[in-house]
Amino acid sequence: MAHEVADARDITPQEALLGLVRTAAARAAWSDAVVASKLRKHVAAGGDPMDPPAELVPWLRESRDERTAATRTAKAAIDGGVMVALERRLDLEGEVVADTLAAVLDVLGLDHEQRLLALTTAQAKLAGEPLPGSVVPVVEVPEPDLMEDFKRFAEREGFDPAGLDDDQEDDDDDIE
Repeated sequence: MAHEVADARDITPQEALLGLVRTAAARAAWSDAVVASKLRKHVAAGGDPMDPPAELVPWLRESRDERTAATRTAKAAIDGGVMVALERRLDLEGEVVADTLAAVLDVLGLDHEQRLLALTTAQAKLAGEPLPGSVVPVVEVPEPDLMEDFKRFAEREGFDPAGLDDDQEDDDDDIE
């Protein structure tokens, strides 16, 4: 049956089996929902939940049959290697995401702490966990070299800073 579905939909037999499993599970869930709804109405009208009305008997049978079909379909999928193929596919998709993230982080040129924060954030987001708090980046401000600044200033202004001597005082600038 999976091969016919696969051919008709132009998908792999494993994908067809997985689709059949989903359909069978949905049908079982739907029939269970019908049973639950009818039983609730029966109880709300004063009926005994342990003694369902006659109209519920076919739905109980339908629910059981759908569960049996879903179980058989799931077993066929497992036997057909669908779960192994699905696991491989998820692993491959995970590797693609990880490789892409690593490439992005490489291009950004983040330092070790920033890279670790980015990876932790990505992992938390993918796992549905709370994201870590943002970190204020530390910017190192270099100490100014005042002597170098003064030498550049002196060159721009056209005098030789080497000719200045701190030991010789100029009497002009003393205030008495």
